[in-house]
Amino acid sequence: MNREKIDSLLEKYWNCETSVQEEEELQRFFSYGDVPEELGQYIPLFSYIRNEQSVTLSNNFNEKLQQALETQSKKRYITIRIFTPLLRIAVSVLLLIAVGISFYFISKQDNRPNFVETFEDPNAAMQQAAFALEKLSHALQKSETASRETIQFIDDLDIDWAAIDSLNKTNPVETDSVRMKNKE
Repeated sequence: MNREKIDSLLEKYWNCETSVQEEEELQRFFSYGDVPEELGQYIPLFSYIRNEQSVTLSNNFNEKLQQALETQSKKRYITIRIFTPLLRIAVSVLLLIAVGISFYFISKQDNRPNFVETFEDPNAAMQQAAFALEKLSHALQKSETASRETIQFIDDLDIDWAAIDSLNKTNPVETDSVRMKNKE
């Protein structure tokens, strides 16, 4: 088999485009042919495929399978339902104990906040607090001014609030009557 044909078959094989006959041809080439050194890396692959295709089931496989299924169906497991209520009770008791222990530790825990004095000089602390409160006051005043300007701007728009409110009503007769009044 010529090298060009093998290269094209390998290209088709890697692209999953080969037929069964072409794959058999590749297997024969790599099994019995004079394989060039560059293609020697593919010999184990094609010999593995050939070996795996030759694996078959034994003649008495169906009988063994049938016997295994029959012995499996003969074994019956009896479940004792006595333990189910006992398990439920045990789990409930353990749950109650766990909740009790967690409440005990939560109640014993000291949840008071710990404040740490970071200033050694009380006057410095007062200055920092006054500065922070002044900044907060300034920010609140800016926010109030912006809110008043926005409300004044909306008032200046001359919006017909009755018409907008009538759009929320579901009765079409009322909506039409409001529209007629607005047109007049």
